[in-house]
Parts: sequence; C-alpha cells; structure tokens
Amino acid sequence: MRRNLIIILIICLITCSCDLRTADQYYDLAYELEEKGKYSEAIPYLDKAIEKRPDFKPALLNRGADKSILKNYKGAIEDYKQILKYDSDNTYALLNIGNNYKRLKDYEESITYYTRALNTKGAIRNDSTYLVINIPNEWESDSDYYVRQYEIQYERGISYVYEKKYALAIADLLEALKYVDDYPNAMSWLGEAYYYSKDTLNARKYLTKASEYGMLDAEELLKELEDND
Repeated sequence: MRRNLIIILIICLITCSCDLRTADQYYDLAYELEEKGKYSEAIPYLDKAIEKRPDFKPALLNRGADKSILKNYKGAIEDYKQILKYDSDNTYALLNIGNNYKRLKDYEESITYYTRALNTKGAIRNDSTYLVINIPNEWESDSDYYVRQYEIQYERGISYVYEKKYALAIADLLEALKYVDDYPNAMSWLGEAYYYSKDTLNARKYLTKASEYGMLDAEELLKELEDND
C-alpha cells in the first residue's frame, strides 16, 4: 500500500512539473498582456511559445514588436530574422527589420531590407485591390504578412534622406505621397529632400504644405529658404 502511494506521489510530481500548456496558449496569454500594454510581461510567455514551436511566426512577430516598443531594436531584429529562416520572403518581417535598423541609425542596412521587401510577392501594388479578412490575433495565411508597396517606399525614402541620396528619396516619397496616411510627415520629408538637392521651388512647395499641418522641421527649413532669398 505504501509503495503504491509513493508511486502515485511520484507520478503527481512528474505531472505537475511538466509544462502542459501549448504554444498557442502561451501566445494567447502574451496577447492578453500586450492588449493591456504590458509588453515586458508578455515576452516571457512568447519565449515559452517559441521554445515549444521555434517556427511560430505570430509569436516571433509579436515578440519582435514588443522588443521594438521597449527599444530593444537589436533583439527585435533577431526575432524578425528568425522568421526569415522559415519564410525567407516574408514581406512584413523584412519591413520591420528595415525599420529597426533605421532606429539604430544604420540607414544603409535598412535600405537593403526595404529593397528586399519590395522584391517579394507580398509587396502589394499600390493601385491593386485584394481582399483582407482581419481576424484578431490570427496570422495563419501568407496574405496576413503582405504590405503595400508605398508603405515600404515611404520608409525607404526616409532612409535615403538620411543617407543623402536625395534623388532616390524623392522618387520613393513622391510615389508614397499618393497613398500614405501620414501625409504631413511625407510632405515634410519630401520637402527636405528637395531642399538638400537644391530644388528650392519644390522644396518650398512641399515644406509650405507640411508647415500648414504644424510640422516644425518643415517650418524651420522653410524659414531658412526665406532667409536665403
């Protein structure tokens, strides 16, 4: 009888010490915390989810996003690059790698990843239409990782400005300006690119529009233009 009790106790201890939660359950726990803005608390649950399923793209994506928010840009890049091990043409991951390199002020490397993103099938043409069905907290189909080309061009255009490649910046930003939601910032960046490329006519045009939206950088450059007249 005593022996049976010991065996039962051992089995109970083994069972209790085992991690019975699935990767999806850990992911859901993390998601609940992220919804409350508790990103640092969510990461350990995502760690568990990824430990159980290393190719779990939604968990890698969210952990990368959490790390970006927490300004751990190098850590975010590592997570997004891990997605590329399983999905080398993941447009959304490539875009976010570019964004995090930009935050690290490695503009040249950011441009490399933006360009890679633009060359994937998931970089959707700006004038195309495609059906998107958004299910909260679900990332199961390839189309969930698609990105409009203008979103990538906008980010790459900004990096080109930082790299002083103004002609390339202007080309990207002009295209993005047709569609981008962040209209005032896009005009400000475009005006800046024209300003430093010595095209005062277009610089004044876009900086004036941006300043009407209260863009301070645009106002400063516009004042410099006026002072130089």
